[in-house]
Amino acid sequence: MSTLLIEVGCEELPYKVCESVIRQLEGTAEDPGVVAKLLTENRLLSASAPDLAVYVSPRRIAVQVRGVPEEQTAKVDEFRGPKAEVAFGPDGQLTKAGEGFARSRGAAPGDVRREVVDGTEFAVVRVEASRRPTAEVLPDLVGRLITSLQIPRGMRWGRRPEGADDFLRFSRPIRWLVCKFDGDTIGGTFYDLPIGDLSQGHRVLGAPVVIDHAENYVSLLAEQSVIASQHDRRQRIVAGLDAAAAAAGGTWSDPGDVLSEAVYLTEWPTVATGGFAELHLRLPDSVLVTAMQSHQRYFPLRDADGGLLPAFLYVGNAGPQAAPLVTRGNQQVLEGRLDDAEFAFDRDVAEGLGAMSERLDAVVFHEKLGSLADKSRRLENLVAELAAESAVDGGSALAQTLHDAARLAKADLVSHVVIEFPVLQGIMGGLYATAGGAGDEVAQAVGEHYRPLSATAPLPTTLAGAMLAVADKIDNIVGAWVARQKPSGSRDPYGLRRAAMGIVRNALAYHLRFPLDGLLEAAVRQFELQGALPADDDRRAEIVAETAAFIRERLEVALLDEGLPFASVEAALGARVVDMPALASRARAIAAAAGTSALDETVLAYNRCAALAAKDPNAALRGVDKTLFRDAAEGALAASFAVAEGPLNDALARLDIAAALDHAAGLRPAVDAYFEAVLVMDSDAAVRANRLAQLAAIAGLIGRIGEFGRLPAA
Repeated sequence: MSTLLIEVGCEELPYKVCESVIRQLEGTAEDPGVVAKLLTENRLLSASAPDLAVYVSPRRIAVQVRGVPEEQTAKVDEFRGPKAEVAFGPDGQLTKAGEGFARSRGAAPGDVRREVVDGTEFAVVRVEASRRPTAEVLPDLVGRLITSLQIPRGMRWGRRPEGADDFLRFSRPIRWLVCKFDGDTIGGTFYDLPIGDLSQGHRVLGAPVVIDHAENYVSLLAEQSVIASQHDRRQRIVAGLDAAAAAAGGTWSDPGDVLSEAVYLTEWPTVATGGFAELHLRLPDSVLVTAMQSHQRYFPLRDADGGLLPAFLYVGNAGPQAAPLVTRGNQQVLEGRLDDAEFAFDRDVAEGLGAMSERLDAVVFHEKLGSLADKSRRLENLVAELAAESAVDGGSALAQTLHDAARLAKADLVSHVVIEFPVLQGIMGGLYATAGGAGDEVAQAVGEHYRPLSATAPLPTTLAGAMLAVADKIDNIVGAWVARQKPSGSRDPYGLRRAAMGIVRNALAYHLRFPLDGLLEAAVRQFELQGALPADDDRRAEIVAETAAFIRERLEVALLDEGLPFASVEAALGARVVDMPALASRARAIAAAAGTSALDETVLAYNRCAALAAKDPNAALRGVDKTLFRDAAEGALAASFAVAEGPLNDALARLDIAAALDHAAGLRPAVDAYFEAVLVMDSDAAVRANRLAQLAAIAGLIGRIGEFGRLPAA
């Protein structure tokens, strides 16, 4: 067994491409990566999974595979020919047709056998495929490795060689290719690029290097100031940050995950310290950190009390000897940015958030949905509706907070700081609201109303912030449908799936029991009143139904992510319930009750009643007429229903789903007795209809807990 090395040398790759390439090359247990697939296809995989190392840096993509055989592994192909009666004569010898079949597959006549396949006898031949030396296969494999990588927005570059269908597309121009099989160099070309043994060291600190053996790749590059392993580079950077921070008397922070980017921006990372004028510390922390991280990829330093120090760390790629010059340049750039930020911040504070809100009429939110002022007015009305329907404490004070916060929420979008640093939208609004005397609760709601920014990002810390966030995201989702720009399977340019998950997370965390369909209808009304949804547009019901389903899909995802069984979630979502906390409570309770008699009895009672009631679609619409009862079991079932109905509904109202299941399970004996004594499909039409109505009432009551027909039978 030997070691294979393939290296693709490039111009500097974007760090997101680096991360994507690693995932594609390494693969997973469920989905083998590009390397494993290519080795398998070429019969060069000697084990179930390759002993694979992937090395990716800004200038190179490399794979090192140990245990590659010297030649392709054995393979026997089976070919089915004509029917046996055609391939063989009465004497058992091959006919002309049989001989022709053998020749076509490169087999001797004696290799042709009879074999029954699906009841029919055929001529069959098994042929062992030729086994080529691995060295002969590898030149083609290099090119296939490159073209197998899925690179977004690949560059079309270079000269199209004769016979090629198209120009080569890759993230960045490829400058060199290396292929070693142990100590042997695998030659060849790919798009006129020679494949050889010459790699390149660090662009500044290193020199070209000949890879003499596949096993020596990492050590040879290290001699030329290249740390091939991304894991080793990360460790080196973290150690450097720790040491530099300690020397500066602080600790480093990385809220923007600059570290992950630095790993793929350097090949010989060196950590250095820079500073800025202490007077800049009067700026809000968020502005300082954003200026350092978003623009410059620096690491802020904090003191023991958590306050920012007038210093930063950065990761360079030119070695320690270049650090003084690079540091001066970085400091100059940061000073300029902070000077601009101070100027913008002072102008914003002087103007005030209230004055900014008066400028929103001049800013387009969406060409089909009006201005930012229109957006703010819709939010004011929507949060009022949400406060009235959510059944949360707060009363008029909460309503006033929400009104004031909705009025100011979008004002910072015209501020000078947010125009310079868009990631600070909302955050600056909260700061400016505080500076303008809006009150802590209003300021917090304004500052948090974009949260959560992802499926795992922090939620708002206040009830008002969560409610304003829900209203804002509802408006965004409904607006996309109104503008006919709803997301597709592959496109979601406005991040609406993320917004829907934010609605779900806020509603569950803060127990916002608003009727989803009702709030969506209110949002649609706002667009109607504004004129964004014309009077002759008949899509109102469609928009509400589709956006409700869109948000409920995210609720389903959230509940499944909790680890709840799919059947339990589906049963809960099938209940005739309008608020998300109630649906979540049902899913959790149904899952927790799995295997208990309460759930088993409930499921059996529901399924027996629902199955027959479904035969009459109008059964649930009719009342039960006790004068049409013909059997004592009908009265007994009605009595059991009367006993269970009130307590079951009370339990559901307080979301005590376990108690509701107990009350539902109590109906089982009466249901069983009913079916033993009563022929539901009576010849008398009135009696039959009344019995179906009674069963529909039972199924309807239990169905308020969940659609138990979606659970497996007990």
